[in-house]
Amino acid sequence: MIKKALLIFLVLLMSLSLFACSSDENTEPTETTTVAPLPTVAVLSLELDENTQSAYDGFLTALSSNGYTENDNYTLVHKECKAKKELDKAADAIVEEEPALIYAIGTDAAKAAKKATSTVPVVFSCVNDPVGSKLVKSCEKPEANVTGVSDYSPVFEQIELIDTLYPDAKRIGCLYNGADEDSIFSANLANAEAVNRGIKFTLYSALTESDYSDELDKALEKCDVLYITDDALVKSGLEETLKSAKKKKVPVFAESTELVESGCLATCITDYEHIGYSAGELGAILLRSIKPVSDIPVEYATDCTVVVNSKTQKSLKLTLPDDIEDTALFVKTS
Repeated sequence: MIKKALLIFLVLLMSLSLFACSSDENTEPTETTTVAPLPTVAVLSLELDENTQSAYDGFLTALSSNGYTENDNYTLVHKECKAKKELDKAADAIVEEEPALIYAIGTDAAKAAKKATSTVPVVFSCVNDPVGSKLVKSCEKPEANVTGVSDYSPVFEQIELIDTLYPDAKRIGCLYNGADEDSIFSANLANAEAVNRGIKFTLYSALTESDYSDELDKALEKCDVLYITDDALVKSGLEETLKSAKKKKVPVFAESTELVESGCLATCITDYEHIGYSAGELGAILLRSIKPVSDIPVEYATDCTVVVNSKTQKSLKLTLPDDIEDTALFVKTS
Protein backbone atom coordinates (compact mmCIF):
# COMPACT_ATOMS: atom_id res chain seq x y z
CA MET A 1 0.00 0.00 0.00
CA ILE A 2 2.86 2.32 0.89
CA LYS A 3 4.64 1.51 -2.34
CA LYS A 4 1.47 2.24 -4.33
CA ALA A 5 1.04 5.62 -2.65
CA LEU A 6 4.69 6.48 -3.26
CA LEU A 7 4.32 5.57 -6.95
CA ILE A 8 1.28 7.80 -7.32
CA PHE A 9 3.17 10.70 -5.66
CA LEU A 10 6.13 10.30 -8.03
CA VAL A 11 3.81 10.24 -11.07
CA LEU A 12 2.09 13.43 -9.89
CA LEU A 13 5.42 15.10 -9.27
CA MET A 14 6.66 14.23 -12.77
CA SER A 15 3.38 15.48 -14.30
CA LEU A 16 3.73 18.81 -12.52
CA SER A 17 7.33 19.12 -13.67
CA LEU A 18 6.37 18.40 -17.28
CA PHE A 19 3.50 20.95 -17.06
CA ALA A 20 5.86 23.55 -15.70
CA CYS A 21 8.35 22.92 -18.48
CA SER A 22 5.59 23.05 -21.09
CA SER A 23 4.30 26.34 -19.69
CA ASP A 24 7.79 27.86 -19.73
CA GLU A 25 8.33 26.81 -23.33
CA ASN A 26 5.01 28.23 -24.58
CA THR A 27 5.16 31.53 -22.70
CA GLU A 28 6.59 34.36 -24.80
CA PRO A 29 8.49 37.12 -22.96
CA THR A 30 6.57 40.41 -22.62
CA GLU A 31 8.24 43.38 -24.33
CA THR A 32 8.11 46.78 -22.57
CA THR A 33 7.71 49.70 -25.01
CA THR A 34 8.81 53.16 -23.84
CA VAL A 35 7.15 56.08 -25.65
CA ALA A 36 9.30 59.18 -25.82
CA PRO A 37 7.49 62.36 -24.72
CA LEU A 38 6.57 64.85 -27.42
CA PRO A 39 8.74 67.99 -27.61
CA THR A 40 7.13 71.07 -26.10
CA VAL A 41 6.71 74.33 -27.99
CA ALA A 42 6.00 77.10 -25.48
CA VAL A 43 4.44 80.47 -26.32
CA LEU A 44 4.93 83.49 -24.05
CA SER A 45 2.93 86.69 -24.50
CA LEU A 46 0.85 89.40 -22.94
CA GLU A 47 -2.88 89.20 -23.63
CA LEU A 48 -3.27 88.91 -27.38
CA ASP A 49 -4.74 91.79 -29.36
CA GLU A 50 -5.73 91.76 -33.01
CA ASN A 51 -2.14 92.02 -34.31
CA THR A 52 -0.51 89.61 -31.85
CA GLN A 53 -3.34 87.09 -32.31
CA SER A 54 -2.59 87.15 -36.04
CA ALA A 55 1.10 86.60 -35.28
CA TYR A 56 0.18 83.67 -33.01
CA ASP A 57 -2.08 82.09 -35.65
CA GLY A 58 0.54 82.58 -38.36
CA PHE A 59 3.16 80.84 -36.22
CA LEU A 60 1.01 77.74 -35.72
CA THR A 61 0.10 77.67 -39.42
CA ALA A 62 3.79 77.68 -40.35
CA LEU A 63 4.54 74.82 -37.95
CA SER A 64 1.68 72.83 -39.50
CA SER A 65 2.95 73.57 -43.02
CA ASN A 66 6.33 72.22 -41.95
CA GLY A 67 4.92 68.97 -40.61
CA TYR A 68 4.39 69.89 -36.94
CA THR A 69 0.88 69.16 -35.70
CA GLU A 70 -0.16 69.86 -32.11
CA ASN A 71 -0.60 66.70 -30.00
CA ASP A 72 0.72 64.63 -32.90
CA ASN A 73 4.42 65.48 -32.86
CA TYR A 74 4.62 68.37 -30.42
CA THR A 75 2.86 69.69 -27.32
CA LEU A 76 1.79 73.34 -27.17
CA VAL A 77 1.94 75.41 -23.99
CA HIS A 78 0.80 79.06 -23.99
CA LYS A 79 1.49 81.40 -21.06
CA GLU A 80 -0.63 84.51 -21.72
CA CYS A 81 0.00 87.18 -19.08
CA LYS A 82 -2.29 90.06 -18.12
CA ALA A 83 0.55 92.36 -17.02
CA LYS A 84 4.23 92.86 -17.83
CA LYS A 85 5.22 92.06 -14.24
CA GLU A 86 3.90 88.51 -14.71
CA LEU A 87 6.14 87.70 -17.66
CA ASP A 88 9.35 86.86 -15.76
CA LYS A 89 7.59 84.33 -13.54
CA ALA A 90 5.78 82.81 -16.52
CA ALA A 91 9.05 82.54 -18.47
CA ASP A 92 10.71 80.75 -15.53
CA ALA A 93 7.80 78.31 -15.34
CA ILE A 94 8.12 77.61 -19.06
CA VAL A 95 11.84 76.89 -18.80
CA GLU A 96 11.20 74.42 -15.95
CA GLU A 97 9.14 72.36 -18.41
CA GLU A 98 12.25 72.01 -20.62
CA PRO A 99 10.65 73.07 -23.92
CA ALA A 100 12.32 72.48 -27.26
CA LEU A 101 11.43 76.01 -28.36
CA ILE A 102 10.00 79.24 -26.94
CA TYR A 103 7.98 81.59 -29.15
CA ALA A 104 7.88 85.05 -27.55
CA ILE A 105 5.34 87.52 -28.92
CA GLY A 106 6.24 91.13 -28.21
CA THR A 107 9.33 92.90 -26.89
CA ASP A 108 8.54 92.41 -23.19
CA ALA A 109 7.85 88.69 -23.63
CA ALA A 110 11.06 88.26 -25.62
CA LYS A 111 13.08 90.03 -22.91
CA ALA A 112 11.56 87.78 -20.23
CA ALA A 113 12.33 84.64 -22.26
CA LYS A 114 15.92 85.71 -22.83
CA LYS A 115 16.33 86.44 -19.12
CA ALA A 116 14.93 83.04 -18.17
CA THR A 117 17.21 80.89 -20.34
CA SER A 118 20.46 81.01 -22.26
CA THR A 119 20.08 77.52 -23.74
CA VAL A 120 16.49 77.02 -24.97
CA PRO A 121 16.05 78.49 -28.50
CA VAL A 122 13.87 81.61 -28.44
CA VAL A 123 12.09 82.93 -31.55
CA PHE A 124 10.41 86.31 -31.18
CA SER A 125 7.94 88.31 -33.25
CA CYS A 126 6.30 91.74 -32.93
CA VAL A 127 9.54 93.36 -31.79
CA ASN A 128 10.22 96.78 -33.30
CA ASP A 129 13.94 97.17 -32.60
CA PRO A 130 15.68 93.89 -31.63
CA VAL A 131 19.10 95.54 -31.21
CA GLY A 132 17.83 98.58 -29.32
CA SER A 133 15.83 96.23 -27.06
CA LYS A 134 19.09 94.34 -26.37
CA LEU A 135 17.65 91.04 -27.54
CA VAL A 136 20.46 90.60 -30.07
CA LYS A 137 23.73 92.38 -30.64
CA SER A 138 23.44 92.02 -34.39
CA CYS A 139 20.44 91.25 -36.58
CA GLU A 140 22.71 89.73 -39.21
CA LYS A 141 24.25 87.20 -36.83
CA PRO A 142 22.48 86.89 -33.48
CA GLU A 143 24.53 85.39 -30.71
CA ALA A 144 23.41 82.99 -28.00
CA ASN A 145 19.86 81.62 -28.22
CA VAL A 146 17.61 84.40 -29.58
CA THR A 147 16.42 85.29 -33.09
CA GLY A 148 13.09 86.17 -34.69
CA VAL A 149 11.06 88.49 -36.90
CA SER A 150 10.84 92.25 -36.35
CA ASP A 151 7.59 94.11 -36.92
CA TYR A 152 9.21 97.52 -37.25
CA SER A 153 7.00 99.92 -39.13
CA PRO A 154 7.69 99.42 -42.84
CA VAL A 155 9.33 102.83 -43.07
CA PHE A 156 11.24 101.96 -46.24
CA GLU A 157 7.98 101.08 -47.97
CA GLN A 158 6.33 104.23 -46.59
CA ILE A 159 9.03 106.44 -48.10
CA GLU A 160 8.74 104.47 -51.34
CA LEU A 161 5.00 105.18 -51.28
CA ILE A 162 5.63 108.91 -50.91
CA ASP A 163 8.10 108.78 -53.80
CA THR A 164 5.57 106.88 -55.92
CA LEU A 165 2.64 109.21 -55.25
CA TYR A 166 4.65 112.45 -55.30
CA PRO A 167 7.67 111.81 -57.54
CA ASP A 168 8.21 115.54 -58.07
CA ALA A 169 8.44 116.36 -54.37
CA LYS A 170 11.77 118.07 -53.73
CA ARG A 171 11.88 117.71 -49.97
CA ILE A 172 10.22 115.54 -47.33
CA GLY A 173 9.93 116.79 -43.78
CA CYS A 174 9.77 114.33 -40.90
CA LEU A 175 8.16 115.50 -37.65
CA TYR A 176 8.74 113.25 -34.64
CA ASN A 177 9.11 113.08 -30.87
CA GLY A 178 12.82 113.44 -30.08
CA ALA A 179 12.35 111.79 -26.68
CA ASP A 180 10.66 108.63 -27.97
CA GLU A 181 13.06 105.78 -28.87
CA ASP A 182 10.73 104.15 -31.39
CA SER A 183 10.07 107.48 -33.12
CA ILE A 184 13.78 108.25 -33.30
CA PHE A 185 14.38 104.81 -34.78
CA SER A 186 11.64 105.26 -37.40
CA ALA A 187 12.78 108.79 -38.29
CA ASN A 188 16.35 107.61 -38.83
CA LEU A 189 15.20 104.71 -41.02
CA ALA A 190 13.05 107.06 -43.07
CA ASN A 191 15.96 109.44 -43.45
CA ALA A 192 18.25 106.64 -44.66
CA GLU A 193 15.73 105.44 -47.24
CA ALA A 194 15.07 108.96 -48.54
CA VAL A 195 18.80 109.62 -48.91
CA ASN A 196 19.14 106.29 -50.70
CA ARG A 197 16.49 107.47 -53.16
CA GLY A 198 18.15 110.83 -53.66
CA ILE A 199 15.36 112.72 -51.87
CA LYS A 200 16.11 115.67 -49.61
CA PHE A 201 14.88 114.73 -46.17
CA THR A 202 14.79 117.04 -43.16
CA LEU A 203 14.24 115.90 -39.56
CA TYR A 204 12.15 118.08 -37.26
CA SER A 205 12.46 116.92 -33.67
CA ALA A 206 10.10 118.13 -30.93
CA LEU A 207 10.13 117.48 -27.19
CA THR A 208 7.16 119.54 -26.02
CA GLU A 209 3.86 120.73 -27.51
CA SER A 210 5.36 124.18 -27.91
CA ASP A 211 8.36 122.72 -29.73
CA TYR A 212 5.98 120.74 -31.88
CA SER A 213 4.11 123.82 -33.11
CA ASP A 214 7.36 125.59 -33.95
CA GLU A 215 8.81 122.59 -35.79
CA LEU A 216 5.54 122.03 -37.65
CA ASP A 217 5.61 125.58 -38.98
CA LYS A 218 9.21 125.15 -40.15
CA ALA A 219 8.45 121.84 -41.85
CA LEU A 220 5.38 123.11 -43.71
CA GLU A 221 7.25 126.20 -44.83
CA LYS A 222 10.12 124.29 -46.41
CA CYS A 223 8.79 120.87 -47.42
CA ASP A 224 6.52 119.51 -50.15
CA VAL A 225 5.45 116.44 -48.18
CA LEU A 226 5.23 115.83 -44.42
CA TYR A 227 5.86 112.44 -42.80
CA ILE A 228 4.90 111.97 -39.12
CA THR A 229 5.75 109.19 -36.68
CA ASP A 230 3.29 107.41 -34.39
CA ASP A 231 3.86 108.68 -30.85
CA ALA A 232 1.95 110.50 -28.10
CA LEU A 233 3.34 113.94 -28.87
CA VAL A 234 2.55 113.72 -32.57
CA LYS A 235 -0.96 112.44 -31.81
CA SER A 236 -1.58 115.34 -29.43
CA GLY A 237 -0.68 117.78 -32.20
CA LEU A 238 -2.42 115.92 -35.02
CA GLU A 239 -5.41 118.24 -35.32
CA GLU A 240 -3.09 121.26 -35.63
CA THR A 241 -0.92 119.35 -38.11
CA LEU A 242 -3.77 118.46 -40.44
CA LYS A 243 -5.33 121.93 -40.27
CA SER A 244 -2.03 123.69 -41.03
CA ALA A 245 -1.05 121.20 -43.74
CA LYS A 246 -4.41 121.64 -45.47
CA LYS A 247 -3.85 125.41 -45.65
CA LYS A 248 -0.42 124.86 -47.18
CA LYS A 249 -1.72 122.07 -49.43
CA VAL A 250 0.97 119.74 -48.08
CA PRO A 251 0.06 116.01 -48.03
CA VAL A 252 0.69 114.28 -44.72
CA PHE A 253 1.87 110.66 -44.69
CA ALA A 254 1.92 108.74 -41.43
CA GLU A 255 3.54 105.76 -39.76
CA SER A 256 0.31 104.05 -38.68
CA THR A 257 -3.21 103.21 -39.80
CA GLU A 258 -4.63 105.03 -36.77
CA LEU A 259 -3.16 108.32 -37.99
CA VAL A 260 -4.50 107.74 -41.50
CA GLU A 261 -7.94 107.03 -40.08
CA SER A 262 -7.63 110.36 -38.27
CA GLY A 263 -7.05 112.27 -41.51
CA CYS A 264 -3.52 111.70 -42.82
CA LEU A 265 -3.29 110.70 -46.47
CA ALA A 266 -1.66 107.27 -46.47
CA THR A 267 0.71 104.73 -44.97
CA CYS A 268 1.96 101.16 -45.40
CA ILE A 269 1.26 98.56 -42.74
CA THR A 270 2.72 95.14 -42.05
CA ASP A 271 0.86 91.84 -42.26
CA TYR A 272 1.07 90.35 -38.75
CA GLU A 273 -0.04 86.89 -39.82
CA HIS A 274 2.86 86.89 -42.26
CA ILE A 275 5.20 87.98 -39.44
CA GLY A 276 4.00 85.05 -37.32
CA TYR A 277 4.31 82.67 -40.24
CA SER A 278 7.92 83.72 -40.81
CA ALA A 279 8.62 83.17 -37.11
CA GLY A 280 7.06 79.71 -37.36
CA GLU A 281 9.34 78.81 -40.25
CA LEU A 282 12.33 79.79 -38.12
CA GLY A 283 10.91 77.67 -35.33
CA ALA A 284 10.64 74.65 -37.64
CA ILE A 285 14.30 75.05 -38.60
CA LEU A 286 15.27 75.03 -34.91
CA LEU A 287 13.04 72.07 -34.05
CA ARG A 288 14.74 70.07 -36.79
CA SER A 289 18.16 71.25 -35.56
CA ILE A 290 19.06 72.32 -39.10
CA LYS A 291 20.91 75.40 -37.86
CA PRO A 292 21.89 76.83 -34.47
CA VAL A 293 20.10 80.00 -33.39
CA SER A 294 23.27 82.06 -33.79
CA ASP A 295 23.32 81.30 -37.54
CA ILE A 296 19.73 82.43 -38.18
CA PRO A 297 19.53 86.19 -38.91
CA VAL A 298 16.67 88.31 -37.60
CA GLU A 299 14.10 88.82 -40.35
CA TYR A 300 12.00 91.86 -41.14
CA ALA A 301 8.42 92.09 -42.35
CA THR A 302 8.22 92.22 -46.13
CA ASP A 303 4.52 91.93 -46.96
CA CYS A 304 2.83 95.33 -46.72
CA THR A 305 -0.56 96.84 -47.46
CA VAL A 306 -1.12 100.45 -48.52
CA VAL A 307 -3.78 102.25 -46.46
CA VAL A 308 -5.36 105.39 -47.94
CA ASN A 309 -7.80 107.89 -46.45
CA SER A 310 -10.29 108.27 -49.30
CA LYS A 311 -11.64 111.60 -48.04
CA THR A 312 -8.16 113.11 -47.80
CA GLN A 313 -7.22 111.70 -51.19
CA LYS A 314 -10.26 113.37 -52.72
CA SER A 315 -9.51 116.72 -51.08
CA LEU A 316 -5.95 116.61 -52.46
CA LYS A 317 -7.28 115.61 -55.91
CA LEU A 318 -4.75 112.77 -55.98
CA THR A 319 -5.01 110.01 -58.58
CA LEU A 320 -3.53 106.72 -57.46
CA PRO A 321 -1.59 104.39 -59.77
CA ASP A 322 -3.67 101.40 -60.87
CA ASP A 323 -1.67 98.85 -58.87
CA ILE A 324 -2.19 100.81 -55.64
CA GLU A 325 -5.83 101.62 -56.45
CA ASP A 326 -6.56 97.92 -56.94
CA THR A 327 -4.85 96.63 -53.77
CA ALA A 328 -5.04 99.45 -51.21
CA LEU A 329 -7.18 99.45 -48.09
CA PHE A 330 -9.37 102.57 -48.10
CA VAL A 331 -10.54 104.18 -44.87
CA LYS A 332 -12.51 107.30 -44.06
CA THR A 333 -11.91 109.89 -41.38
CA SER A 334 -14.09 109.00 -38.43
